[in-house]
Amino acid sequence: MQPAARILIAAGLVFGGASQGIAGAPEGCTRIADIAPNYAITYGAAIQGLFDDYATNGGSAGCVDCHFAPPPMPSAGLDLSAGASWGHLVGVPSSADENVFYVVPGRPEESLLFRKVNCDTPGIGARMPLDNYGGGLQPEQQALIYDWIANGALPGTSATVFRDGFDIRGFVP
Repeated sequence: MQPAARILIAAGLVFGGASQGIAGAPEGCTRIADIAPNYAITYGAAIQGLFDDYATNGGSAGCVDCHFAPPPMPSAGLDLSAGASWGHLVGVPSSADENVFYVVPGRPEESLLFRKVNCDTPGIGARMPLDNYGGGLQPEQQALIYDWIANGALPGTSATVFRDGFDIRGFVP
């Protein structure tokens, strides 16, 4: 995904939304257009790694702090724990609206997951992590989720080689 494409898509999110089914256009979205795209993302190390611990301040905070099984969790019925998250996200309708999918491969602008981590008002519910828990996701982390979805939301690693070692948590393949 070229940076210019991110600008156009971000403009679509800000100026009216580009998604089928999402109730309202997102507002207050973080700009990620200037962040270098990542074409090779390892789901387990990068995306699941964010779900497990996205804190960059030396602390520990992750999506799985709220989105895990067993009952009474996961929050909103979404289990983001290792081994469960991909199957609960990709091509799966949101528990809030069956016409809105958490992840639409190749379409981050239509994916509720990206909107939830990128926009103050994502169209459904609130920005995640809720109340900026653990400091929230940094723009580079949001861009990583965007790029993973844009590249097809694969469960493993894409065939492309890491061209710049980009991983916000310091993982080196």
